[in-house]
Amino acid sequence: MWRAVAVASAPARALFRAPRRPAVSVAVSPAAALADERVQTRVAGLGPGQAVTLRAVAADERGCLFQSCAHYRADGRGELHLGTDASQGGDYTGVEPMGLFWSLAPAGMERPYQRLVPRSTGTPLKVEMLVHEGHSQPGAFPGPVVAKVEVERWFTAPGVRRIRLKEGRVRGSLFLPPGDGPFPGVIDMYGDEGGLVEFRSSLLATHGFAALSLPYFDFEDLPKVMKEFQLEYFEEAARFLQRHPKVKGPGVGVIGTGKGAELALSMITFLPEVVAAVCISGCSSNTVADLHYGEMTLPGLRFDMNKAKATTIRGALAKWEEKNGQKASEAKEVKLYGQIPPVEKMDESLSTLVNCEKLSLSTNCIERIDNLSNLKNLRILSLGRNNIKNLNGLEAVRETLEELWISYNFIEKLRGIHVMKKLKVLYMSNNLVKDWAEFVRLAELPLLEDLVFVGNPLQQKYSSDQNSWIEEATKRVPKLKKLDGVVLIKGEEDEEGAN
Repeated sequence: MWRAVAVASAPARALFRAPRRPAVSVAVSPAAALADERVQTRVAGLGPGQAVTLRAVAADERGCLFQSCAHYRADGRGELHLGTDASQGGDYTGVEPMGLFWSLAPAGMERPYQRLVPRSTGTPLKVEMLVHEGHSQPGAFPGPVVAKVEVERWFTAPGVRRIRLKEGRVRGSLFLPPGDGPFPGVIDMYGDEGGLVEFRSSLLATHGFAALSLPYFDFEDLPKVMKEFQLEYFEEAARFLQRHPKVKGPGVGVIGTGKGAELALSMITFLPEVVAAVCISGCSSNTVADLHYGEMTLPGLRFDMNKAKATTIRGALAKWEEKNGQKASEAKEVKLYGQIPPVEKMDESLSTLVNCEKLSLSTNCIERIDNLSNLKNLRILSLGRNNIKNLNGLEAVRETLEELWISYNFIEKLRGIHVMKKLKVLYMSNNLVKDWAEFVRLAELPLLEDLVFVGNPLQQKYSSDQNSWIEEATKRVPKLKKLDGVVLIKGEEDEEGAN
């Protein structure tokens, strides 16, 4: 009898089983918008009070990865809204509806401090927004992905006209808003990266300005380097814009960033056509290159590189300890990247980092990997943006190293990589590997699952056909789970769902 009752009650229990929680979702509205337009980001389907990390990932036209993250907790309904809920940590804190966008910064394997500067105004910047379980710190491995969505950030709007300019000595692009005008005129200049940077001018045109994107070196027949400038070139550009039939007067404005900001100050000081200036991150003096105007010359303030000396590891560690208030010998993470002057040698002072698990020496002038034998706990080593030509010296940490970030060096051969039996992550974009014979050495790494290889000559042969590159690469290193940011196999959640 009891057995019968138990059997009969089993379906009854199923009737009262708690309803399954809906799948987690993330929504960004609008999904496609101008790059300076605010969006609304919401997450639903979480547990009450559940901790999650929201992460944004984007890549520029060169393949450099940028990312940001922030920590949130769901409300009592399992929802969160970035417009009203505060980030509790990560790359920013507080209520920041656009925080994941403005805090985008180079990923750990990339050169620090570089800007995410779009080079094309006709294609959008695609940003992937991900929701991860738990709180993960910037640069650390995030938890499992529970939801994701892709958004597009555009730099032009329908009706905006782009006119390539070759008027007298003046070069650049003129962006005009839709309509008859006339419109206020603005000259737009960037810094010492050179070339033609158009995205801000295009956005200004979407807001009703006639914007002239003005290069001043390293473009077409302009000077290749910043040696000296003639203010008459900028005067000619201002007069061209002022007299354009679509531009209303009486004067024009100028906006500049970096070196462009210095030039903007000079323009509003000496040129009557310029009546307003916005200067962003510029010096109050003329620097680097002499500026001539008629018989007047503003000499460029310069550095005396003969007085510069390389930073030693000992000196870099002393500065790190002073800044962090901690002994480097006791620290688990030590950041020595971007030293000024740069570090040239991994000297014996590294042997003091006996507790270090993550060491960053990126963006220096290091030529050889050395003196790692005492780092018995090292799991992550960052050496991107140096002058390293081979992997000799890594064998000292073969028993512990799990991640190697060594992009933007001069490595052509992968000889010796086979000893790294614990290596799971290898970021080595923009090196010099050109042969499959070298690439197949990576198959000797039993735990390697995440590889960034974009920008090597071997990968660039397939730059127009990413699918063929992935097919050929995974044929030779079949255990990869992620290649150049592309997930190659299903995650555990997807596999469980399929079952």
